[in-house]
Amino acid sequence: MRTLTLALILCVMPLHAQEFLLDVKVQAPQVQTNDRQVFTNLETALRNFVNQQAWGQVSFEDKEKIRGSMVFTISDYDQGSGQMAGNLQIQFARPVYMTDYQSPMLTFLDGDVSFTYRSNEVMDFNPGRHGNNLTAITAFYCYIALGLDATSFSTQQNNYLTQAQIVAANAASAGAGGGWDRFTGSRNRFWLIEDIMNPANADFLTFWYDYHRKGMDRMYDPKQQMAAKEAMASALLSLKAIHTRQPSIFLLRWFFDTKSDEIQQVYGDGPRFQSDELIKALQTMDATNASKYLNMGR
Repeated sequence: MRTLTLALILCVMPLHAQEFLLDVKVQAPQVQTNDRQVFTNLETALRNFVNQQAWGQVSFEDKEKIRGSMVFTISDYDQGSGQMAGNLQIQFARPVYMTDYQSPMLTFLDGDVSFTYRSNEVMDFNPGRHGNNLTAITAFYCYIALGLDATSFSTQQNNYLTQAQIVAANAASAGAGGGWDRFTGSRNRFWLIEDIMNPANADFLTFWYDYHRKGMDRMYDPKQQMAAKEAMASALLSLKAIHTRQPSIFLLRWFFDTKSDEIQQVYGDGPRFQSDELIKALQTMDATNASKYLNMGR
């Protein structure tokens, strides 16, 4: 597994321990311009920015790298200023121990993305201050992915999440636009990291660890599958405390949007695990996907 050094350096270092294998795309199907090369250049620059640098001091083997995609859809572009606006569809996945399966960590559509970019512009990013909104948004989600990945292996490894919080705070202080503050929406970058790092929701990271390390990472062994399902059920039931306290919290919304299919599949395959309590709890916490859980484990 991963080799951790004594400390995580919270800046981008010129090491050779790239953590991502992401498919990064930029599309602008509705934009009318004679400068379409700018979108191709942006796509290449972003792909290199994400995949070709080390974000910390954790050494990742190829099989351990975070996979997924970042798809920028540009709806507005001003060629004169280089200003772009649109949305960003994010999907991150974590490899499951001893399998080829990639467990989804975050599936989210960020509908409020704006930045300035000109072809061949250097992707400049300083984690200690806000400079370019494009690299800040991209780095923010990279740190979120790294943080969710790290805390699925240890509840003490939240340095990446702290860095995402710093990026968001710096952007908000700089007045970097929508998505960075609490007032522009209830499901944005601010609330994503706020909910995760809020001490009132500290049990979520314990849940996240139990779900993955005590559950998903043991599913490869038929002899451990029932124990893994029991551990996952116990972890999922622990989310009731957060739901009871704040039923509409964004934290649970993005979690179930990301994980509902996986939960259904886990309890639909392998040794039969039937828990009416779990089904009822899931339908209450995730009413949007309640029908998915109807026959789970039956």
